[in-house]
Amino acid sequence: MMRRVTHLMSSLLMAGAVAINASSDAGAQDVFKSGVDMVPLTVTVTDASGKYVRGLTERDFAVFENGVPQSLSFFAGEPVPVDVALVLDVSSSMAVDMPRVREAANGLVRSLRPSDRAAVVAVRTSVEMPQPFTTEHERVTAAIDVLRSSGSTAIYDGLYIALKEFARERREHAEVRRQVLVLLSDGLDNASHVSADEMAGAARRAGVSIYVVALTDPALQARGTPWNVEQDGATHTMRALAQDSGGRIFFPAAPTELPAAYGAIARELASQYDLGYVPARPGDGTFRRIAVRVLAPASGIARTRSGYQAARSAARSDQ
Repeated sequence: MMRRVTHLMSSLLMAGAVAINASSDAGAQDVFKSGVDMVPLTVTVTDASGKYVRGLTERDFAVFENGVPQSLSFFAGEPVPVDVALVLDVSSSMAVDMPRVREAANGLVRSLRPSDRAAVVAVRTSVEMPQPFTTEHERVTAAIDVLRSSGSTAIYDGLYIALKEFARERREHAEVRRQVLVLLSDGLDNASHVSADEMAGAARRAGVSIYVVALTDPALQARGTPWNVEQDGATHTMRALAQDSGGRIFFPAAPTELPAAYGAIARELASQYDLGYVPARPGDGTFRRIAVRVLAPASGIARTRSGYQAARSAARSDQ
């Protein structure tokens, strides 16, 4: 059944149904739990030329939280099952490009393994989820194939809704599953009720790897000002979103390059490591920085999310 987030978003925010408050303890719900609190990390390792480094073991990694070494409690050298949310800008400006959008998105779905799940989030003036998470990939491609463009662009709302769906999935399923969000958009947000800062706060708490495929806004190109101040701000927001989550941002020069961008994402998802640790320091509700290093004699550059919002422990909450 399609899930829809309409213009009632503003009322829901006021009612607190989906309110974001970066200073509240609500983010504690987004921390992965498997018996005990564990911080899950998806780690990409590349060499100096950008080629993926495979075959590393648990002994080849060192994890630091706020500069303090942590002991790994989970390691997987082969990719664990993945949940991928395809957040697609299907506003009016995407009308001409929709055939390429469908082709590229379906290509990524076809790269998934039988145990992987995918969902589709369609972003217009309002946000819809025509296909919730499922392992039935043919249902996902069918949902993509019937998407039609219309309306304005509520990108931040779409990202927020996808992140909250990931949080709900993590609370309801104890199994270790990697969570990945892939956003495609060609322009500026002009219809969201959620602000860029609120959306970024939700992303920091979610622990979801975010990949952004950013097409330049054709209207701005036509005016000869493809990188004005507004566009610069939007690009900075999307770049920071991808970088802080351990993902990547792509800038295809034309819609014909979309399949290549989605293909690069698929190859990266198949080449990553999954790590987890239980923090040595009790939760205090603060944001904690994470660093991962590859230890000699192995070599490589490790990329993961920049940090996480620590859950507040019960002991601290009672104080």
